[in-house]
Amino acid sequence: MVSTVDQETTESAQEFFDVVVLGGAFSGAALATLLKRERPEARVLILEKSTVFDRKIGESTSEVAGCFLTRVLGLSHYLAADHFQKHGLRMWFTTPENKDADRCSEIGPFSQARFPTYQLDRSKLDQKILDQATSLGCELVRPATVKSMELAGKGKNLVTYKADGQTRTIRAAWVIDASGKAALIARQRGTLKSLDAHPVHSMWVRFRNARDLDCPTSRLDTPNMQPPPVVSRSSATNHLMGRGWWSWIIPLSNGEFSAGVTWDERLCTPPSEGPIGERVKSHLLTHPIGKIMFADAEPVENDARIYKHLPYYSSEVCGDGWIAVGDAAGFMDPLYSQGLDYCSYGICAALSILRKDAMGSCVHEALAMHNESFSQSYHRWFNALYKNKYQYLGDARLMRAAFLLDISTYFVGPVQLVYRNTMVEFAKMPYNGPIGAAFAHFMSFYNQRLEKIARKRLQSGTYGKENLGRRYFVRVPFNASVGALRHLTRGVAVWLSLELESLLQRPAPPLPAPGTDPATETRQAMA
Repeated sequence: MVSTVDQETTESAQEFFDVVVLGGAFSGAALATLLKRERPEARVLILEKSTVFDRKIGESTSEVAGCFLTRVLGLSHYLAADHFQKHGLRMWFTTPENKDADRCSEIGPFSQARFPTYQLDRSKLDQKILDQATSLGCELVRPATVKSMELAGKGKNLVTYKADGQTRTIRAAWVIDASGKAALIARQRGTLKSLDAHPVHSMWVRFRNARDLDCPTSRLDTPNMQPPPVVSRSSATNHLMGRGWWSWIIPLSNGEFSAGVTWDERLCTPPSEGPIGERVKSHLLTHPIGKIMFADAEPVENDARIYKHLPYYSSEVCGDGWIAVGDAAGFMDPLYSQGLDYCSYGICAALSILRKDAMGSCVHEALAMHNESFSQSYHRWFNALYKNKYQYLGDARLMRAAFLLDISTYFVGPVQLVYRNTMVEFAKMPYNGPIGAAFAHFMSFYNQRLEKIARKRLQSGTYGKENLGRRYFVRVPFNASVGALRHLTRGVAVWLSLELESLLQRPAPPLPAPGTDPATETRQAMA
């Protein structure tokens, strides 16, 4: 047994840091950077497990993350010089019998977006932000493996890590978990939960020698897609759409393309044998647009991943002396490229709590509020956008309604708010408060209705009947004012027209609950 005197001597011998950040990629490095900008005197230690960053998903940003990268982190010049500017989201639809790419229906922008968004090489971006943090005085140990943590409260936290063959234990006022999907604190505390209502999985790879949609050969092969929109098709995030699945195609600054498939296990089973790269390519080639782009493409060796059970969250994201940020707090779905949005909110919420603590204020209430607001925001966002959405992903007209409604509400809500009052709004989780809750409930309602209409169209044999020959161009770019309201009105009109068409139709049975026998569910629904 250690005496009180010996214990005090041991604690005084342990090196002390104001903040220890577990993970030096986007979320950890960004929070460390912002903290050192505000408090240059703070001792901040970053423990990063990798020797070099690899490329990861989270390559495509939407407008909220674009605001964070440019207005908060100040990376406008760097992003313009070293990454790929994104020109919106474009979706492609087909039917099983169609072989012609230029017959595929299309949803997407006609002209250039007005807000900064990017296609990122995350290995380069993460390193850039980490370099910013160290240039401001953050201490970095890399590679470092966290061996254990004792979260004993502010100022009493102990972190033991191994680096250069030696094991060290340090004390920290605050521990920030930015360990990504490793979610070190959530796993230790037993608070990591799978979002069982959303049984989706994902696999992806980078390809070389892919053909872009704007090259002369592609244009010759797709005469019915000419003339093209004003904005480049290939610089968008292109999505190939199908019932129960979607594939992303993202151009990267080195000429390669990131491509992957995300699917709902209740509706789709992509190729499951062989190397991941070949499995992704095989799936892409089932879609005429994918065939145009990837017929001669080659997967980049050792640059493929697969994640089963993609969505998860921690039921507790902060406590006395610790906060989880970024993917260590949770992840949902990459359909609308909003992963870095959620990281940005979590980073600024954590910064706000650390700021209050440094000023001598009690932060127990702030911690409790962040736990509550994160949980509310996460589940409202899921119900509003993703619950059973994969049921209607493969129908161009249903997704036209969803595209207009989802993106216009995003601009009227989160985008407008962060551009109007940047740091204040980023410190709040989205879809909280009375107005945020009202928007979330409205979005959840129309998402449920579109899913039911999809089942009616399945039952009547009209699902996907507009999947060929339609160009649903958004001719006026989305913005955060009257323009977004115009798109919202148009989206409501498309939705209501679908309601009217299907008014007297009977829906097919609903999707089975995750983890149940679909045949049993179908029999119960028909009884």
